[in-house]
Amino acid sequence: LFDRILTDIGDNQSIENHLSTYSYRLKKMNHFLRKCNKNTLFLIDEFGTGSDPELGGALAETFLEVFYEREAFGIITTHYANLKLLANELPYAVNANMLFDSKTLEPLYKLYLGEAGSSFTFEVAQKNGIPYSLINRSKKKVEGGKIRFDKSIADLQKERSKLRKNSEYLESSAQKAKKKEKELEVVNLKVKDKLESYQELYDSNQKLIAIGKKFDQLSEKYHNNKKKKLLQEELFKLVMVENSKRKKIAPKQTKQVKTKQRITQQEVDVKVEEIRTRKKKEKAAAKKAPPAVAKVTLKVGDRVRMIDGRAIGTIDTIEKKKAIVNYGIFTTNVNLDALEKVS
Repeated sequence: LFDRILTDIGDNQSIENHLSTYSYRLKKMNHFLRKCNKNTLFLIDEFGTGSDPELGGALAETFLEVFYEREAFGIITTHYANLKLLANELPYAVNANMLFDSKTLEPLYKLYLGEAGSSFTFEVAQKNGIPYSLINRSKKKVEGGKIRFDKSIADLQKERSKLRKNSEYLESSAQKAKKKEKELEVVNLKVKDKLESYQELYDSNQKLIAIGKKFDQLSEKYHNNKKKKLLQEELFKLVMVENSKRKKIAPKQTKQVKTKQRITQQEVDVKVEEIRTRKKKEKAAAKKAPPAVAKVTLKVGDRVRMIDGRAIGTIDTIEKKKAIVNYGIFTTNVNLDALEKVS
């Protein structure tokens, strides 16, 4: 895919070779300029650093333009705003940033493509205990446009962090809902199967009841006329009619049907017994419960006392839900609910 890979990662300043960081980087860039073409992949960390930010940034911008013109492929990390702006303007260049938690500013170790990132310079300084007064003084030393630009990027990153959390929450909720839906489907199938079993049992019992009624009618008829031959004929006819309704099924299937009916009948018996037991308890509790005392409507002139008291007085007046009770030597205003009538 690439003929060569060029890298400039780390700080290789050397006292022995009289190289500063920036001198080393310029030597590397000179090498890049000689070798860079459309079959090259270059990797540069902290592009343009080691010199005056404005001047170094301008030179780095020029290098980037040359690499772009030569159609080279590369990945660059930088804090320089001019390089972020240039990448935003070039059709085949893409900004990217590493995601941070919007509240703690802790790295999330996730790469986001399509948008430049903020350095969070002042935010990180504040988080690390630098006095706000010093941070504010520092802001005044920077051009307003740069601060607004960096703040806009920081705000965008914070908003994206919120959107990411919302997206994760919605995705988690969707997964939970999907899981719940599957669980409900299983429950629904079980309920449906149970209802079908109960319906089959009900139909079977209704059929037995119908046959029983017919047999009872024949029995009563024989009791009245004593005609044995007629009874035998009608019984035989009844058996033939019922047999004609039966479907021919294999013995194994018949056994399965009967087993299923037996299990369903046992379940029904258990439920019926539970209901009967509960009804018995409710009836017993109802018998033990004290009879409800009819509430007496109080009126002016009634002799009353407070429910938790002994003194007896007479109601002088009633207004709304309160009464003036006269105890002879004094009167008091009492809620009607707190009074009971004295015979």
